[in-house]
Amino acid sequence: MRIVVKWGGSLQENSGAIADDIAALRREHRIVVVHGGSRDIDDTIRELGLPRRTLESPDGMVTRYTDAPTLTALMMAMRGRTQARIVSELGARGVTAAGLSGMDGGLVRTERKAAIRAVFGDSVRVVRDNYAGKVVGVDTTVLDALLACDIVPVVCPPGMTADGQPTNVDADRMACAIAAAWRADRLLLFTDTPGVLADRDDPASTIAELSRDDAKSLVAELSGGMRMKVAAAVEALGKGARAVQVCDGRVDAPIAAALRGSGTLIGKGREDL
Repeated sequence: MRIVVKWGGSLQENSGAIADDIAALRREHRIVVVHGGSRDIDDTIRELGLPRRTLESPDGMVTRYTDAPTLTALMMAMRGRTQARIVSELGARGVTAAGLSGMDGGLVRTERKAAIRAVFGDSVRVVRDNYAGKVVGVDTTVLDALLACDIVPVVCPPGMTADGQPTNVDADRMACAIAAAWRADRLLLFTDTPGVLADRDDPASTIAELSRDDAKSLVAELSGGMRMKVAAAVEALGKGARAVQVCDGRVDAPIAAALRGSGTLIGKGREDL
């Protein structure tokens, strides 16, 4: 089975359990790790004395405001902190891993959003100094080459434009784009909730299954990181991923638990897995 594991930046406290699972399962499954690094990015931005800013689109999607200094801080944090920690965790368990960004090996091709509309108070303005991008292509050659050598790829943003410009992309969207291009059997989006909740204040209200159409309809009702995850899942299913699960990364053996059916399964019924 081909599995893409999105290792959430909010799951540092349980990183050992995720690494244990990868070490236990990688012989029977081909695993690619994609990660963000929100905590490490925030820490690095603060240490560099930069402001932490976000942008809200007119439809309510919130993303990081990535001007040029913030883009540099983001790359420092994800490659130098988050990724180094994940590769080290895996290495301590006998797993050979290689850290990559979307720029390496032409993995994730992007287009910069040169001008975006964002909400500021009661008005909508055009922002032009944001180095955010959208994924327009994925070349999985470098992933297949590493896996053929029994090396687990560990991937993070940014991606790169055709003219060599790094651009920030949401790590959930990157994971979804990679899963789609790689034709992953399962994309596991780990988070700090049991799954997609019908009531965000009730952990017991986990939605067991959603069709792609139902998930698409639900996006507007969600907020924060969960909104981005479900929107990205819908995109991935439309482009080739077979099934997406939003699942709890805080439990023991989280990957094994997800493969047994925990969390919210989007795109397929459990009987089809």
